[in-house]
Amino acid sequence: MEKMNKSKPAEGGNQFEAQLLSWKVPPEVAREILDYHSKLSYEPGAMIFWQGAPADIFLWVVKGLVKETCPSPNGNRILVRLATAGDVIGGADRINEKGQWVRRFEAQAVGKCVIAMVTRQRVRELLTALDSTTLLEVSERMNAAWSGWVQYYASFLGMSYRERLELMLADLGRRFGAPDDDGIAITFEPAHGDLAEMIGSSRPMVSRLVADLMKQGEVARRGRLYILLRGGTIFGAATRNAGASAAAADLREQDGARPGRRRRAA
Repeated sequence: MEKMNKSKPAEGGNQFEAQLLSWKVPPEVAREILDYHSKLSYEPGAMIFWQGAPADIFLWVVKGLVKETCPSPNGNRILVRLATAGDVIGGADRINEKGQWVRRFEAQAVGKCVIAMVTRQRVRELLTALDSTTLLEVSERMNAAWSGWVQYYASFLGMSYRERLELMLADLGRRFGAPDDDGIAITFEPAHGDLAEMIGSSRPMVSRLVADLMKQGEVARRGRLYILLRGGTIFGAATRNAGASAAAADLREQDGARPGRRRRAA
């Protein structure tokens, strides 16, 4: 663990700082959070925190990829999101029966990653020192950001498995895509089990949906890589700089307009 890191922030620190500034956190407060933190490194597959663990630490990704999941009583997991450099993790918490703040979800390192952390108490001290007008604006901005996630999941629940998979692949293309002669190569290599966690379905369902997408010229496989094929609906959604809700609307609109294309509800 690195104590009181005051070196020049890494790329993840710069992205996290930009996020804080977008919430109207004053630059000097954002810098204070970035300058005084500890860092931990995690190996692939290592758990960063479990559901129900104390939420007394504020965390963000400096380097690597982390998946936040929601365990279900039947043993399955639903992927909440993939967090990359600059993303806050563990932001969803609750107060348990003992009055303690605890995590709602779990976080696991997908590959080697570095996580920065600062105590919840320190963040609280910095924010409560702000004047009331600034603190109110920060609260409103953060509420707007969380409301966007609520809207995203509300829209997601109304989609078929096919629509969910298209949306996830488009998002992976935007975040982890690299230019390819045939379209966009997704450099993150999700297995069918990973995709099943992302859309809340079974692995056999994902296998069938992927086969359908390949037959219809939407995606291709090159080894373990997924290729979003140029000219396809998913490729078009991935190349647009749009939020999740807008991307979902794009997919539905393009799908309805594409002649001869059939959608099979899952």
